[in-house]
Amino acid sequence: MTLYFYSSLFLTLIIFFVVVEKKKIKVKRDNIYVFLASVLTLIASFRWGVGGDWSSYLATYELDNYTLQNLRWSFFFKFLNLLFSYFGTGIFGVNLFVASMFFFALYRIGTTLKFDIILLILICFSLIYFNGIMGYVRQTLCLSFIMLSFDYILRKKPNLSTLFFLFAVTTHVTTLVFAPIFIILQIKNFHRLIICLILIAFITFTASDLLIITFNEFVNKERFSAGSIYRSLPLILCCIVYLLFRKKIITNSKDFNFVLDYLLILSIFLILIIFFIPKISALADRFSFYSIIFQIYVIGTFFSKIIKNNSKIYMHSVIFVSISYFLITYAWFIFGDYSVYWLDYKFYIQ
Repeated sequence: MTLYFYSSLFLTLIIFFVVVEKKKIKVKRDNIYVFLASVLTLIASFRWGVGGDWSSYLATYELDNYTLQNLRWSFFFKFLNLLFSYFGTGIFGVNLFVASMFFFALYRIGTTLKFDIILLILICFSLIYFNGIMGYVRQTLCLSFIMLSFDYILRKKPNLSTLFFLFAVTTHVTTLVFAPIFIILQIKNFHRLIICLILIAFITFTASDLLIITFNEFVNKERFSAGSIYRSLPLILCCIVYLLFRKKIITNSKDFNFVLDYLLILSIFLILIIFFIPKISALADRFSFYSIIFQIYVIGTFFSKIIKNNSKIYMHSVIFVSISYFLITYAWFIFGDYSVYWLDYKFYIQ
């Protein structure tokens, strides 16, 4: 029954897109986005026992003895759990905050870049809704912070951009993979560069043992991820599209163009690991989670600059791409060993 429920959600999103595109109802796209994002947020936030790391996140929320070691593991996420625990919201409060943050970040960067935000919600339903918002909650919060950070790069607000990057790093140490971006962008300002280097060095030093544990867990134990190959296919296509249409895809911001090129190189590097070093594909798969930003940008730009909104094939192209993404997710639900943790959805309210 859960698969039918997920499929009906996707079908509902498609119907709303078609109705808005055909102008059957006179409602602004922004309002439709808010409505759909709110429904998806409530479904994800008030779930119970759904997601591969559910028990871990529940244990984090229920933890009543916070030590320095616990806080170092994920300071911002621990603080968030402590805050909602104080207000007695249950784990649902944390989930509600994370889901809301993602859809807010998606809206912010989507409107800044003038993308079709209904298209973005269609793509992200398959890209991140299940394995991210309803799965890797902590990494999804990081992804939201990184998206807001990149949005502030576009808005030429480097201080706020760096601040949200630091929020991301203190939530999940894997976001240090983006450190070169912020170090290079701060070269123009010596004082900001020094402060940025000191903070990154401090966070890296305090989390060094966690990095070693992660290395042992994913590299030394040679953790293989069969699903990573299928999830990398749309990323490969996005890389190809970016390389073919780069002149049309890039923005007027040199700083953000540097971010895009960095994301391209990172994506290609992770794809090569997934296909040629499968013994550590699970690690590459976790890092490729952040490449969702790259996919969002490439698809959003492709449909705003290459296949424009007034094109006759626009609606059919969006539906085709959306269904293609969903079929990959649906195939994972059916054949994936780990998908069992998502296949018994329960809506629960205390």
